[in-house]
Amino acid sequence: MILLPGPGALLDRARFAEGPLAALAGSLTADLDRLLPDEDVFIPREKAKLTRHGGRCARDGVLLEFDPRQPRRHRCPSCGAVYDDEAHYLWWVMGYQLWLAERAVHAAVLWRLRGDARHERLSWAILQGLAERYPAYPNQDNVLGPTRVFFSTYLESIWLLQLSIALSALEEGRPTAGGDRIRDIIIEPSSRIIAAFNEGGSNRQVWNSAAVLAASILLKDPGRADRALHGPGGLTQHLREGLLEDGTWFEGENYHLFAHRGLWYLVSLAEWAGFPVAGEDAARFERGFVAPLRSALPDFTFPSRRDSQYRASLRQWRVAESLELGLARSPGSADLARGLAAVYGDAPVGDAARWRSTAEAERNVPGVRLTRADLGWKSLLFAVPRLPDAEVPPPASVLLERQGFGILRRNSGRTYVALDYGESGGSHGHPDRLNLWLVHGEQRVFEDVGTGSYVERSLHWYRSTLAHNAPLVDGRSQGPVPGRLRAWDERVDCGWIDADVHLARGVLVRRSVVACRDHLVDRVEWSAPGDVTLDLPMHVDGDLAEAAWTEAGLAGGDGLEDGFPFVVRAETAGPRATASIVAEGVHGVTHVTGPHGWWRAVAPGPPGAGPRRFLLLRSRGASGRITSVWSWQGPVAVTFRDEGTLTVTSERTWTHVPRDRGWVVEGAGTSIALSGARALTADAAPARPAPTEGAEPLTIPAVTASSEVGHLIAHSSGALRFRLDERHYRRTEAPWSGAGSPTAVVALAADAAALYLEVAVTKKEVFFAPPGDDNPLDNEHPDTNSDGVQVHLAWGEDPGRTATWLMVPDPGSSGVRVSSREAPGAVSATWRRRDDGWQLLARMDRAVLGLGTRFRLGVIVNEMPPWRERRRGQLVLGGARDEWAYLRGDRHDAQLIPMIFTPETADRPRTAGPQ
Repeated sequence: MILLPGPGALLDRARFAEGPLAALAGSLTADLDRLLPDEDVFIPREKAKLTRHGGRCARDGVLLEFDPRQPRRHRCPSCGAVYDDEAHYLWWVMGYQLWLAERAVHAAVLWRLRGDARHERLSWAILQGLAERYPAYPNQDNVLGPTRVFFSTYLESIWLLQLSIALSALEEGRPTAGGDRIRDIIIEPSSRIIAAFNEGGSNRQVWNSAAVLAASILLKDPGRADRALHGPGGLTQHLREGLLEDGTWFEGENYHLFAHRGLWYLVSLAEWAGFPVAGEDAARFERGFVAPLRSALPDFTFPSRRDSQYRASLRQWRVAESLELGLARSPGSADLARGLAAVYGDAPVGDAARWRSTAEAERNVPGVRLTRADLGWKSLLFAVPRLPDAEVPPPASVLLERQGFGILRRNSGRTYVALDYGESGGSHGHPDRLNLWLVHGEQRVFEDVGTGSYVERSLHWYRSTLAHNAPLVDGRSQGPVPGRLRAWDERVDCGWIDADVHLARGVLVRRSVVACRDHLVDRVEWSAPGDVTLDLPMHVDGDLAEAAWTEAGLAGGDGLEDGFPFVVRAETAGPRATASIVAEGVHGVTHVTGPHGWWRAVAPGPPGAGPRRFLLLRSRGASGRITSVWSWQGPVAVTFRDEGTLTVTSERTWTHVPRDRGWVVEGAGTSIALSGARALTADAAPARPAPTEGAEPLTIPAVTASSEVGHLIAHSSGALRFRLDERHYRRTEAPWSGAGSPTAVVALAADAAALYLEVAVTKKEVFFAPPGDDNPLDNEHPDTNSDGVQVHLAWGEDPGRTATWLMVPDPGSSGVRVSSREAPGAVSATWRRRDDGWQLLARMDRAVLGLGTRFRLGVIVNEMPPWRERRRGQLVLGGARDEWAYLRGDRHDAQLIPMIFTPETADRPRTAGPQ
């Protein structure tokens, strides 16, 4: 059996299953007896489908309960509502397919350990039933990567991994005719689909590589196995780049829990195949088992940083099993023993929900009291027979330096003060560098609420800086840039963390947080080459004392992920240099230098909780400082001095004296000099250099007569022309040739008033989506799932302006539906049919846009056949570079648009472009 080392291992594990792990073996057996009483296994005929409404309560927005016995009855755990429509069933199919694959492993392992032939028959029945259905599932209309059974590749990877392990347990190294059929019909074609879609360093790619490695072992394919181990997106890359030096996964705690479980499979399979992991790679992997416990909040949930579930408990059986697997690898680890003692500690009695677990795509449930009988099949094969005795000490302060998250704990861990400053977190990261946390017991004063549904519009709010307790400049969310640690020091009564980050070109923002026994001091300061607006949101359940609020519009960036489009009921109280903030459980005092104004507004609250109010301090200047004191032990009196020193008085008086490389706290006859200064290296630039930085722009020819417009393609001398073909195609499931080999010609011309764009598309089947504001599939604009054109423009001085237009022809007229968030009135367009496709002409008003003589222009042709639900592919001006079209919506990074243009004038020679 793959994973287990040697033929004697099963005999040893069988003895443990009848001895110290008998309760676990018995509970797994009872699950199968209760849920699958015979071998008449239900196999869905339908492919799983992701929609905005499937699987979520229409009232509360929370995930519906998954019950493998109820395909048509789906209950909300919050309000009790029950749903039975098709969208919920097709979402249920996703969970059921994963659940079923995991039961195949359960049955196979129990048969090997206990010898009950019913379990052998059940595992074979699942595999054979899936083999009957698998070829009929369509590999199309997927959300994130090719897959037959699901809508995302990584889900098929988890599914295939379970089936591969089940088959290896059933055959135990002796191939069978039935096993050959499973290999031919499921394992080989599924692994080929998965191997074609490489997501690089993503947590999802961990599972893709694990599935491919398991399948390649069963298929005896060493080439594919080597790529899963050592190629791009393979085990070596994940250990050296995904796992950071401190053992944390770069995308944060939520994805650490998911990715590290996948790494366990990869590492274990590699060891089984004779490729052990050693040295620093092994050390990072081992540190990863206990890493999530180091940042746990006082209520033993993990911090919902980045795209994370909100307020998810660490008391999940899968977390316990991960620690058990770590202890099996390092039996003498005191950290893992203490971690298990904490996970198995006192908690409310309830359903651990293993019986309805969906393989490794877990659904977190409320934390309950756990025992070893709640674990899964991996523990039955690997857990140590008996746990060592261990006590759970109070959690200590910790600096996860490579992750960029420093936690200062007070009051035996009851008070949690943190600064999230470092790693930006990749595609699941949020623009929240220098985000402040304060949690006191059950009271969450400042936190990160993570992310709700990926397919709802609110996702864009949760991915904005405004949704966090982090600074932003000139009303726009931060870019994906990491911060820099300046200092960290922890003493008995006080500790501090000091970090900075470039939030815009030339704008350096620094945040220093000092945590004492009953209060914290938070100082934000910035410097810039000229005046900027710095906003500091405070998502605290409180209000300014004695403030007179006036309704007003809170202006900010117009991008969805700037956050301001989600703000309602905004009010201002004007300037107040020193303000008291009254909040539940805490008392705050804030002092600001320079011009400023206080605001309060309403925006989405934590996922599933509805809207909530927040405060915002808006300051203006080339430099400035905002200093706040927050007390969790009642009101405090604070005196602020111009040089930055402040005095805090509660039960005793503390004087805080900031230094450039340190911080001094004096009081009660003591003086604490906090230092811990780091050597300051060059920090990250706030903006990535464009690939054509310094390149000579392409000249767009001038037209002098309106008759020339509309005939740009026919008369190449009157336009700058580009042909888009296979080299420019972003695919989904089908390559360019399989998508009918679509092509397009893009032509550009200009006059004093406008920029003209003409696109002629050659394709066989044309589909123009009907008008509509609602996309039932996800939170993307509905016109992305249509034939049409996207135009992306970036112009002006840094930071400059960007705009996107999405254009879809109206099949009943010559009109074109033009959608834009940033500049809706600047573009008009018409279209006409052609024998071999369609043609669109757009006019972009230079005066309305304020378009100068140098700009970046991106043109993307969306292509969609009428028989699909989601876009099939895109032709991209500038080239696609083997890219995929999944999850792109109507977005295109304006700063990375590879082509710079300038309109022709009489005194500027023309620079030729490609024809």
